[in-house]
Amino acid sequence: WSLCAHHLLPFSAKVAIGYIADSQVLGLSKFARIAHAAAHRPTSQEELCSSIADRVQEVTGASSVAVTATGLHLCMAMRGIRTSASMTTSVTRGKFRDDPSARSEWFHILNRTAHADGL
Repeated sequence: WSLCAHHLLPFSAKVAIGYIADSQVLGLSKFARIAHAAAHRPTSQEELCSSIADRVQEVTGASSVAVTATGLHLCMAMRGIRTSASMTTSVTRGKFRDDPSARSEWFHILNRTAHADGL
């Protein structure tokens, strides 16, 4: 959960983080800590993805990082159009941006996960 910086209303996001380890490998709980820290202040979903990617790069030294978030924004559900909808944003860096096979694999994994979760 985070707070929309534009409307000061909550949004929840399911976040997927990927990286190609150069030398430093992180434990699974570290990713949750990074995501929670990035969501701890008012932000946009786009900025949330960028902040998480920045921190993963900083901690691991990896140049190839991908972060994808699918969020449900209460600002949209409670005001304006008043309907619930999800939005997906993604940040890709290094091989996830430049190497078509790595990029394709990342989005294939996300697609499989989304179908398994019923999204």
